Amino acid sequence: MYTESELRMIGMKCLSDRLGPVDAERFIVSMNRNAGDYTLARREVFDDMSVDEFRKSSREYMDSHPLPPETVARIEAFKAQNDQN
Repeated sequence: MYTESELRMIGMKCLSDRLGPVDAERFIVSMNRNAGDYTLARREVFDDMSVDEFRKSSREYMDSHPLPPETVARIEAFKAQNDQN
């Protein structure tokens, strides 16, 4: 496990190598700007979306990221158990 200082140094190097120093810094600033304000972050993403656009985007995401079989099995078991009650 890395120390916090090592993690920051390695993370910044990875970001800088991939994005360049300016965009790496912009990324960090954008993360700090929204840190802790989940509602604001969600509004920035979803405020301009209609309900239909949101549904379509959600469906596309689910289609391209299917649940693992063990998760599906747990969901089905939960449903079956609750149908009996």
